[in-house]
Amino acid sequence: MKKQMTAVIIGAGVGGLATANILAKQGYKVLVYEKNEHIGGRMGMFEKDGFRFDTGPSWYLMADVFEHYFKLVGEKLEDHYQLKKLSPAYKIFYDYTKPLTITGDLRKDALTFEKLETGSGKQLIKYVEKAELNYKLALQNFLYNPFRSSNGLISFEILKKIPEFIRLFVQPLHSYVSRYFKSQVLQQVLEYPMVFLGASPYNAPALYQLMSYLDFKEGVFYPEGGLYKVTEALYAIGQKLNVKYHLSSAVEKIITEKDRVIGVQVNGKLIMADIVVSNADLHFTETKLLPSAAVRSYGEKYWQKHTAGPSALLLYLGIRGTLPELKHHNLFFVKNWRENFDSIYKHKKWPRAASIYVCKPSASDNSVAPKNHENIFVLVPLPAGTTKSSSQTANYVDRYLTQLEKMSGIKDLRERIVVKEVRDPQHFSEAFHSWQNTALGMSHTLRQSAFLRPSIRSKKLKNLYYVGAGTQPGIGVPMCLISAELVYKAITGDTSPGPLEKLESTL
Repeated sequence: MKKQMTAVIIGAGVGGLATANILAKQGYKVLVYEKNEHIGGRMGMFEKDGFRFDTGPSWYLMADVFEHYFKLVGEKLEDHYQLKKLSPAYKIFYDYTKPLTITGDLRKDALTFEKLETGSGKQLIKYVEKAELNYKLALQNFLYNPFRSSNGLISFEILKKIPEFIRLFVQPLHSYVSRYFKSQVLQQVLEYPMVFLGASPYNAPALYQLMSYLDFKEGVFYPEGGLYKVTEALYAIGQKLNVKYHLSSAVEKIITEKDRVIGVQVNGKLIMADIVVSNADLHFTETKLLPSAAVRSYGEKYWQKHTAGPSALLLYLGIRGTLPELKHHNLFFVKNWRENFDSIYKHKKWPRAASIYVCKPSASDNSVAPKNHENIFVLVPLPAGTTKSSSQTANYVDRYLTQLEKMSGIKDLRERIVVKEVRDPQHFSEAFHSWQNTALGMSHTLRQSAFLRPSIRSKKLKNLYYVGAGTQPGIGVPMCLISAELVYKAITGDTSPGPLEKLESTL
């Protein structure tokens, strides 16, 4: 009988929780060490005065990735939470024209586009059809691809089927969108997903036009009870599989011996491990947890040449009364679109007028706010590596709330706030050891996407792996679930490019 192997997971974010379940399913003894008091990382939750707030992710996209993950670990998604398809998908407010509502019904949305730009209805259908093709090809050939052998690289057969696909890696999204639509209003609709991927449409690859398939055809969903239901589901599966969770237990060091990891140090104690998977911030793992430059895959010169995704100002607001002007998801776009992105990515300045995301989950869920109240989550993208004093931050909070009032037509929004929690960029450094206090992870620029992102496995230590938004395939909850599967592939030596049918035993 073989000895049971031990896997230590550093961090209980989505990637860490998902990896723990896969390895436990394969018979590993799995120990998860989390520095904070709660699981979920950025996808956490807190309650105050009858309001329940998701602390981070709030868009549920790529539903098929979630479904696949639960099936892979032998579970049914519907046994853990129920999904509601949102209709409309979202509403957009502009500071230079009237609002626009995207229904998630392609034919209806094509008619909306046509009213704004002649011929754009047919163009939208054509654009989304290409996005659907690219999305499905990306799932099968890129997102689940460990890029560890020639079997997993872009094959000649793939290139024959999609001759333009490789060009999507090197063309900026904005130039691609501009080929289809001349109206800035419509361009902004198709470029906004880059905000959630930590990039600018002016330097993110056109490959990400595949996100428009999700918006306009697959749809936007909401797990009843909030996104934290996903965190709770991952945790519940782990408990069933005997994963051991240690909260308020920060890993202090990764202990190495020659070209291997032998364990981690927690509270001065050595915890032995056969493999270690870090879901902690990758920069922190490499530069703080590993003992020396000799065993680091990515030294300081690497980080100096790469770009962090944006930081953010997060506002959790409990509002007295109702806000019929807002839908579940709301986007506020300024006319100075490029200047807004340049302010964040080039000039590293907090924008005076920002493009803002607002989620009102109480539009779909009565459980997240007291009766006759609304639950509001506000996200303002800000430049990485910047901080302000508390008084300066307060001034910006007031500025952005004033902007929301003006653009939405809700003149008394600030007067009706009964709960107000603010998390500034410093929060991400303190809570998650975030590189340059990024709210998301490494940006999805042209040079930092797909196989150009940091590898899922250490280049120097045979049994050290990385999972989460800082590595492949990238930012977002579904990407972190895929990342967990890529860790499994790396451990087992599986070089196949697509999602797995089932887990093979590693022991």
